[in-house]
Amino acid sequence: MPADTQTTRSPAGIDDLPVELISAGSHAALLTRVSSRDYAPENIEGLAGNVDWVRYRAEAHDRVLNWASDSTRVIPLPMWTMFGDAAAVGSMLAARLPEFDSVLARIGDAREYTVRAYARSAELQSKVSDLSEEFRALEGQAKIASPGQRYLLERKLEKERKETARRIVRQVANDVHGALSVAAKLSARDEITPGLAASDQGQAILNASYLVPPGSMIEFQKTLTEFVNRYQPSGFTFAFTGPWPPYHFVGTEKGAGGGR
Repeated sequence: MPADTQTTRSPAGIDDLPVELISAGSHAALLTRVSSRDYAPENIEGLAGNVDWVRYRAEAHDRVLNWASDSTRVIPLPMWTMFGDAAAVGSMLAARLPEFDSVLARIGDAREYTVRAYARSAELQSKVSDLSEEFRALEGQAKIASPGQRYLLERKLEKERKETARRIVRQVANDVHGALSVAAKLSARDEITPGLAASDQGQAILNASYLVPPGSMIEFQKTLTEFVNRYQPSGFTFAFTGPWPPYHFVGTEKGAGGGR
Protein backbone atom coordinates (compact mmCIF):
# COMPACT_ATOMS: atom_id res chain seq x y z
CA MET A 1 0.00 0.00 0.00
CA PRO A 2 1.15 3.64 -0.39
CA ALA A 3 3.55 4.80 2.32
CA ASP A 4 1.48 7.87 3.17
CA THR A 5 -1.51 5.81 4.38
CA GLN A 6 -2.81 6.87 7.81
CA THR A 7 -3.38 4.04 10.31
CA THR A 8 -4.71 5.97 13.30
CA ARG A 9 -8.23 4.62 12.77
CA SER A 10 -7.31 1.08 11.75
CA PRO A 11 -9.08 -1.84 13.44
CA ALA A 12 -7.17 -4.18 15.72
CA GLY A 13 -5.14 -6.92 14.12
CA ILE A 14 -4.55 -10.55 15.07
CA ASP A 15 -5.05 -11.23 18.79
CA ASP A 16 -6.56 -7.73 19.05
CA LEU A 17 -3.06 -6.26 18.84
CA PRO A 18 -2.44 -2.86 17.24
CA VAL A 19 -1.72 -2.53 13.53
CA GLU A 20 1.50 -0.79 12.56
CA LEU A 21 2.74 0.63 9.28
CA ILE A 22 6.32 0.09 8.12
CA SER A 23 7.41 1.91 4.98
CA ALA A 24 10.26 1.62 2.52
CA GLY A 25 10.30 4.19 -0.25
CA SER A 26 6.84 4.72 -1.71
CA HIS A 27 5.36 1.50 -0.31
CA ALA A 28 4.36 0.37 3.16
CA ALA A 29 3.14 -2.78 4.87
CA LEU A 30 0.53 -3.14 7.58
CA LEU A 31 1.51 -5.61 10.27
CA THR A 32 0.90 -6.79 13.79
CA ARG A 33 3.75 -7.79 16.10
CA VAL A 34 2.95 -11.24 17.50
CA SER A 35 4.81 -13.59 19.81
CA SER A 36 7.53 -15.49 17.93
CA ARG A 37 6.95 -18.39 20.31
CA ASP A 38 3.17 -18.53 19.93
CA TYR A 39 3.39 -18.14 16.16
CA ALA A 40 6.36 -20.39 15.50
CA PRO A 41 5.82 -22.46 12.31
CA GLU A 42 5.37 -25.69 14.27
CA ASN A 43 2.68 -24.08 16.46
CA ILE A 44 0.79 -22.71 13.47
CA GLU A 45 0.96 -26.10 11.78
CA GLY A 46 -0.34 -27.80 14.90
CA LEU A 47 -3.27 -25.39 15.23
CA ALA A 48 -4.16 -25.25 11.53
CA GLY A 49 -6.86 -27.86 12.06
CA ASN A 50 -8.52 -25.85 14.83
CA VAL A 51 -11.31 -24.15 12.91
CA ASP A 52 -12.15 -21.61 15.60
CA TRP A 53 -8.50 -20.63 16.13
CA VAL A 54 -7.95 -20.10 12.39
CA ARG A 55 -11.29 -18.36 11.79
CA TYR A 56 -10.72 -15.80 14.55
CA ARG A 57 -7.36 -14.81 13.04
CA ALA A 58 -8.61 -14.91 9.46
CA GLU A 59 -11.45 -12.56 10.40
CA ALA A 60 -8.97 -10.13 11.96
CA HIS A 61 -6.75 -10.33 8.88
CA ASP A 62 -9.70 -9.67 6.56
CA ARG A 63 -11.01 -6.88 8.77
CA VAL A 64 -7.75 -4.95 8.47
CA LEU A 65 -7.51 -5.62 4.73
CA ASN A 66 -11.06 -4.43 4.11
CA TRP A 67 -10.45 -1.28 6.14
CA ALA A 68 -7.28 -0.53 4.17
CA SER A 69 -8.93 -1.32 0.83
CA ASP A 70 -11.71 1.15 1.60
CA SER A 71 -9.07 3.87 2.00
CA THR A 72 -6.39 3.17 -0.61
CA ARG A 73 -4.89 0.63 -3.00
CA VAL A 74 -3.69 -2.54 -1.31
CA ILE A 75 -1.90 -5.75 -2.23
CA PRO A 76 -3.18 -8.53 0.07
CA LEU A 77 -0.54 -10.96 1.32
CA PRO A 78 -1.35 -14.36 2.87
CA MET A 79 -2.30 -14.29 6.53
CA TRP A 80 0.76 -16.26 7.63
CA THR A 81 3.30 -13.98 5.96
CA MET A 82 5.82 -13.73 8.79
CA PHE A 83 9.01 -11.69 9.27
CA GLY A 84 11.63 -11.76 12.01
CA ASP A 85 11.65 -8.01 12.57
CA ALA A 86 10.76 -4.64 11.07
CA ALA A 87 14.02 -4.50 9.11
CA ALA A 88 13.07 -7.69 7.28
CA VAL A 89 9.74 -6.13 6.29
CA GLY A 90 11.53 -3.07 4.93
CA SER A 91 13.93 -5.26 2.97
CA MET A 92 11.03 -7.18 1.45
CA LEU A 93 9.32 -3.95 0.37
CA ALA A 94 12.51 -2.66 -1.22
CA ALA A 95 13.27 -5.93 -3.00
CA ARG A 96 9.78 -6.25 -4.44
CA LEU A 97 9.37 -2.60 -5.39
CA PRO A 98 9.11 -3.21 -9.19
CA GLU A 99 6.64 -6.06 -8.66
CA PHE A 100 4.44 -4.03 -6.33
CA ASP A 101 4.56 -1.02 -8.68
CA SER A 102 3.34 -3.22 -11.53
CA VAL A 103 0.52 -4.75 -9.47
CA LEU A 104 -0.71 -1.40 -8.15
CA ALA A 105 -0.66 0.05 -11.66
CA ARG A 106 -2.68 -2.91 -12.94
CA ILE A 107 -5.26 -2.63 -10.17
CA GLY A 108 -5.58 1.15 -10.28
CA ASP A 109 -8.67 2.32 -8.41
CA ALA A 110 -10.69 -0.80 -9.23
CA ARG A 111 -12.29 -2.99 -6.54
CA GLU A 112 -12.98 -6.71 -6.49
CA TYR A 113 -16.55 -8.05 -6.59
CA THR A 114 -17.74 -11.65 -6.45
CA VAL A 115 -20.64 -13.14 -8.39
CA ARG A 116 -22.00 -16.60 -7.71
CA ALA A 117 -24.78 -18.21 -9.69
CA TYR A 118 -26.93 -21.18 -8.71
CA ALA A 119 -29.52 -23.35 -10.45
CA ARG A 120 -32.43 -25.23 -8.89
CA SER A 121 -32.63 -28.36 -11.00
CA ALA A 122 -36.31 -29.23 -10.55
CA GLU A 123 -37.47 -25.67 -11.15
CA LEU A 124 -35.23 -25.30 -14.19
CA GLN A 125 -36.46 -28.56 -15.73
CA SER A 126 -40.04 -27.34 -15.42
CA LYS A 127 -39.07 -24.21 -17.40
CA VAL A 128 -36.94 -25.84 -20.10
CA SER A 129 -39.49 -25.17 -22.84
CA ASP A 130 -39.27 -21.43 -22.07
CA LEU A 131 -35.52 -21.46 -22.70
CA SER A 132 -35.05 -23.95 -25.55
CA GLU A 133 -36.65 -23.63 -28.97
CA GLU A 134 -35.59 -27.18 -29.87
CA PHE A 135 -37.30 -28.58 -26.79
CA ARG A 136 -40.48 -26.64 -27.56
CA ALA A 137 -40.47 -28.13 -31.05
CA LEU A 138 -40.17 -31.64 -29.62
CA GLU A 139 -43.08 -30.95 -27.27
CA GLY A 140 -45.11 -29.78 -30.25
CA GLN A 141 -44.40 -33.01 -32.11
CA ALA A 142 -45.54 -35.05 -29.11
CA LYS A 143 -48.85 -33.19 -28.92
CA ILE A 144 -49.84 -33.98 -32.51
CA ALA A 145 -48.40 -37.49 -32.68
CA SER A 146 -50.46 -40.67 -32.73
CA PRO A 147 -50.92 -42.41 -29.36
CA GLY A 148 -48.11 -44.89 -30.02
CA GLN A 149 -45.70 -42.25 -31.26
CA ARG A 150 -46.71 -39.90 -28.44
CA TYR A 151 -45.68 -42.46 -25.83
CA LEU A 152 -42.22 -42.81 -27.38
CA LEU A 153 -41.82 -39.07 -27.80
CA GLU A 154 -42.86 -38.39 -24.21
CA ARG A 155 -40.22 -40.84 -22.97
CA LYS A 156 -37.70 -39.08 -25.18
CA LEU A 157 -38.89 -35.74 -23.82
CA GLU A 158 -38.13 -36.71 -20.23
CA LYS A 159 -34.58 -37.69 -21.13
CA GLU A 160 -34.13 -34.64 -23.33
CA ARG A 161 -35.50 -32.36 -20.61
CA LYS A 162 -32.66 -33.29 -18.25
CA GLU A 163 -29.98 -33.03 -20.92
CA THR A 164 -31.30 -29.70 -22.17
CA ALA A 165 -31.34 -28.36 -18.60
CA ARG A 166 -27.68 -29.34 -18.22
CA ARG A 167 -26.79 -27.57 -21.47
CA ILE A 168 -28.68 -24.46 -20.36
CA VAL A 169 -26.80 -24.42 -17.04
CA ARG A 170 -23.44 -24.54 -18.82
CA GLN A 171 -24.50 -21.87 -21.29
CA VAL A 172 -25.88 -19.51 -18.66
CA ALA A 173 -22.71 -19.79 -16.56
CA ASN A 174 -20.52 -19.09 -19.59
CA ASP A 175 -22.72 -16.24 -20.84
CA VAL A 176 -22.84 -14.52 -17.45
CA HIS A 177 -19.11 -14.78 -16.92
CA GLY A 178 -18.32 -13.65 -20.46
CA ALA A 179 -20.55 -10.59 -20.30
CA LEU A 180 -19.38 -9.54 -16.83
CA SER A 181 -15.75 -9.98 -17.89
CA VAL A 182 -16.30 -7.49 -20.70
CA ALA A 183 -17.72 -4.98 -18.21
CA ALA A 184 -14.79 -5.50 -15.79
CA LYS A 185 -11.11 -4.66 -15.96
CA LEU A 186 -9.99 -8.16 -15.00
CA SER A 187 -11.81 -11.39 -14.18
CA ALA A 188 -11.04 -14.70 -12.50
CA ARG A 189 -13.28 -17.78 -12.58
CA ASP A 190 -12.80 -20.28 -9.76
CA GLU A 191 -13.58 -23.97 -9.73
CA ILE A 192 -16.79 -24.99 -7.98
CA THR A 193 -15.55 -26.47 -4.71
CA PRO A 194 -17.47 -29.24 -2.87
CA GLY A 195 -18.36 -26.85 -0.05
CA LEU A 196 -19.94 -24.44 -2.52
CA ALA A 197 -21.47 -26.99 -4.88
CA ALA A 198 -24.91 -27.23 -3.26
CA SER A 199 -26.75 -24.83 -1.00
CA ASP A 200 -30.30 -23.77 -0.23
CA GLN A 201 -30.04 -21.59 -3.35
CA GLY A 202 -29.43 -24.63 -5.55
CA GLN A 203 -26.46 -26.12 -7.35
CA ALA A 204 -23.56 -23.69 -7.76
CA ILE A 205 -22.74 -23.13 -11.44
CA LEU A 206 -20.50 -20.05 -11.32
CA ASN A 207 -18.03 -18.67 -8.79
CA ALA A 208 -16.12 -15.74 -10.22
CA SER A 209 -14.45 -12.49 -9.20
CA TYR A 210 -14.23 -9.26 -11.16
CA LEU A 211 -12.01 -6.20 -10.82
CA VAL A 212 -14.28 -3.26 -11.57
CA PRO A 213 -13.21 0.40 -11.80
CA PRO A 214 -15.65 2.99 -10.40
CA GLY A 215 -16.44 4.25 -13.89
CA SER A 216 -17.54 0.77 -15.02
CA MET A 217 -19.65 -0.08 -11.98
CA ILE A 218 -23.00 1.06 -13.40
CA GLU A 219 -22.49 -0.94 -16.60
CA PHE A 220 -21.37 -3.98 -14.60
CA GLN A 221 -24.42 -3.86 -12.34
CA LYS A 222 -26.71 -3.28 -15.31
CA THR A 223 -25.29 -6.33 -17.08
CA LEU A 224 -25.75 -8.52 -14.01
CA THR A 225 -29.29 -7.22 -13.42
CA GLU A 226 -30.25 -8.15 -16.99
CA PHE A 227 -29.18 -11.75 -16.38
CA VAL A 228 -31.01 -11.85 -13.04
CA ASN A 229 -34.23 -10.60 -14.64
CA ARG A 230 -33.88 -13.02 -17.56
CA TYR A 231 -33.06 -16.22 -15.68
CA GLN A 232 -34.35 -15.91 -12.12
CA PRO A 233 -37.91 -16.90 -13.15
CA SER A 234 -36.45 -20.17 -14.53
CA GLY A 235 -34.78 -21.35 -11.32
CA PHE A 236 -31.49 -19.44 -11.32
CA THR A 237 -30.33 -17.31 -8.40
CA PHE A 238 -27.41 -14.90 -8.18
CA ALA A 239 -25.30 -13.61 -5.28
CA PHE A 240 -23.31 -10.39 -5.67
CA THR A 241 -20.85 -9.34 -2.95
CA GLY A 242 -18.14 -6.72 -2.49
CA PRO A 243 -16.25 -4.57 -2.71
CA TRP A 244 -13.29 -6.63 -1.52
CA PRO A 245 -9.53 -6.18 -1.56
CA PRO A 246 -8.17 -7.48 -4.91
CA TYR A 247 -7.41 -10.99 -3.63
CA HIS A 248 -7.66 -12.60 -7.07
CA PHE A 249 -5.67 -10.02 -8.99
CA VAL A 250 -2.39 -9.40 -7.18
CA GLY A 251 -0.44 -12.36 -8.54
CA THR A 252 -0.04 -13.51 -12.12
CA GLU A 253 -2.21 -11.46 -14.45
CA LYS A 254 -5.62 -13.05 -15.00
CA GLY A 255 -7.71 -13.54 -18.08
CA ALA A 256 -8.92 -10.45 -19.84
CA GLY A 257 -12.25 -9.12 -20.91
CA GLY A 258 -13.04 -6.21 -23.17
CA GLY A 259 -10.57 -3.37 -23.17
CA ARG A 260 -7.89 -5.22 -21.20
